[in-house]
Amino acid sequence: MVQCLSCNIPQTVRVNEQHAFQVCALTADLVCVNASIVATLGNPSQKDAFELYMYTEDQFVPVSFNDIGVFIYEEPTINSCALLFITFKETGKYRFQLDLVSESGNLPLADLSFEVNVINELE
Repeated sequence: MVQCLSCNIPQTVRVNEQHAFQVCALTADLVCVNASIVATLGNPSQKDAFELYMYTEDQFVPVSFNDIGVFIYEEPTINSCALLFITFKETGKYRFQLDLVSESGNLPLADLSFEVNVINELE
């Protein structure tokens, strides 16, 4: 069974602009997998430097990272994408690590790392 995570957030964005993006959890098989996505910030102190919302069940739900910079999404739908909206409130580099893990034994299924550079003006 081949799984992967993908994300289409731009690598460079302007501060205080909202950006829509998707995170997709995909598999090559049609087997239903019970899994979670664990999102970890490279720098936990940045957890309040952006606002993140996920569109789920016909509403926008705020996403909050805990004090150690972790958010766990326990209900991802495999072979689908989640729509998110993010607004960075401060300039800087933001690193994110996403891990797709199976609920049975927390086995790693896929991972994705990415960085977003937040600047005042696009060049």
